Amino acid sequence: MLDEAALRELAATQHGVASRVQLQQAGLTPRAIRHRIATGRWVSIGRNVVALGPVPTDIWGRAQAGVLAVPSATVSHRTAGALHGLPGLSPATRAPIDLSTTVLSAVGPADVRLFRRTHRTRFQHLGGMAITTVPQTLFDLAAVLPVEELDRVVDLSLAQRRLPLSVLELSVEELSGRGVRGTPALRHLLASRRSEGGSESELERLFLEGWTAAGGVPGRQQVQMPWHARVDHLWDDEMVIGENDSRSWHTRERDFDSDRQRDAEAASFGYLTVRITWGQVKYDLEATLVRLAKILRVRAGMASHTST
Repeated sequence: MLDEAALRELAATQHGVASRVQLQQAGLTPRAIRHRIATGRWVSIGRNVVALGPVPTDIWGRAQAGVLAVPSATVSHRTAGALHGLPGLSPATRAPIDLSTTVLSAVGPADVRLFRRTHRTRFQHLGGMAITTVPQTLFDLAAVLPVEELDRVVDLSLAQRRLPLSVLELSVEELSGRGVRGTPALRHLLASRRSEGGSESELERLFLEGWTAAGGVPGRQQVQMPWHARVDHLWDDEMVIGENDSRSWHTRERDFDSDRQRDAEAASFGYLTVRITWGQVKYDLEATLVRLAKILRVRAGMASHTST
């Protein structure tokens, strides 16, 4: 018996696609499936997958269709990075969907790029699909990305605390000597960053040059605050503090708790703290400036609303 509720749930939870087996489990006969495809209500995507409406063009729907088409597949590499929202990845229009599988004889659809493995990688469930974890995704990306892009992705992922540095270092140690692609690149990257952070003066120069070139009004610099702390930048009317953070990954990780205490103290006086890191200015300056400008606009609006 046809279960319309099950069909609606499939469409909602699987980004508009389903396998033919799932459709039969919902009560549709192969003939009924063919009829809905023939009348244009549904669209066949390869041999085993059906779009329950228009063929999805977004990355979530395309990834789900790929997972359904390939046995024991896990979303990986660039596609996993995009679904995790890892910063710094170069956008790719209509790029293939990256999947990993342990079925060595598996064949994927034309828009799927398969990575065959001898054992299943570390994964989690996200959006109803098996997707490699963030550390595993970084390992996979280390094997396929240009050095400059990998450098940017790892820097920004750590700066935005998408994963702790200690977790990435532990993963590198665990996989050393196992022939895992990407391990040498990540090990080299981590080693080069143990003391690198960039100078405070260079960070401030690059930030201020970019900020003024974008039309931003610089805040006051090196301001002594009422709670006996000195801040790098202060936008008085918006009550926003900008703190230059040129420290290395290791130093920033070690000082995380004390930074949060400083931010909380500023917040107790009504100030919002925005930290400007070396990685953000070096690799993601435009997005960093846009984000700061938006914060200042919102805070200015809040101040105006409060005054009235």
